[in-house]
Amino acid sequence: MELDRTALMARLKRLKEELIDMEETTSFNLLHSSAHIPGGQVRQDTEDLEELKKEISRIEKVLSDIPPQSK
Repeated sequence: MELDRTALMARLKRLKEELIDMEETTSFNLLHSSAHIPGGQVRQDTEDLEELKKEISRIEKVLSDIPPQSK
């Protein structure tokens, strides 16, 4: 069970890092870029961010249901 928890924690860390990167990129593109960004791309980016947040939430829920192993 601890291996599963360890793997989930590693995945959660990677997803959170990916979320930060995506949020920074999206923010920069929307606020600091003079390039035109099509509405479809903005919508897709928003959907991708929401899916990533949902995945993070699911993993956090699973982790909260797994008791830490005593050593």
